[in-house]
Amino acid sequence: MHNSTGLVLLFCIIIALVEARVVVERASSRDQLQTPKVWDALNLLRGKDQLTAEQIQELYQSAVSGTDFPLLSVIPDESEIDCATFKQPGFYADVDVGRCQVFHRCDINGKITSYLCPNMTMFNQITLICDWFYNVDCNKARQFYDYSNSRLYKEGIALLNNQDDVPLSTGAVAQSASKASGSKSKPKAARKTKRSKISFPQFFEI
Repeated sequence: MHNSTGLVLLFCIIIALVEARVVVERASSRDQLQTPKVWDALNLLRGKDQLTAEQIQELYQSAVSGTDFPLLSVIPDESEIDCATFKQPGFYADVDVGRCQVFHRCDINGKITSYLCPNMTMFNQITLICDWFYNVDCNKARQFYDYSNSRLYKEGIALLNNQDDVPLSTGAVAQSASKASGSKSKPKAARKTKRSKISFPQFFEI
């Protein structure tokens, strides 16, 4: 009789543990899905839907350097970006002084390194690369500071979900693209340190 009671109790404990794991996995799955979805987010950052080839050609003909896009040859010294103000290590557009042609990398030790995108390009806060100026509305960059940076240094989580990624009933995330894994290093608290500056070659002449 005691053996039967013990087996029933053990079975109940196992069931409870399995259910608890499913709840945790579902919560983790929700955290892995980005909101808004990636193509919607890119449209928001752009400030409009994706341009056609004809529209891009018209932009090239009418764009004014210094007005439609910044035209910096060096990284301004006035930038006062502090890694301690961000939630996590990552890459951040300089919205104020650099007008998104400048971006900064805050590493896991809180060291900041500044970069200058080539002329006619601006830092895309979603893809974390320099992108054509017509794909970035710099005024909207801040709202995406955590969109991709929050996924860095996390193993098994892709930098960007596909537009059609959905949570499965098991709590996992269905992905149509292969997963990208980041470094296993655990981010440390950011602290302000000496600033480094790196400029990309200016291969556009305006």
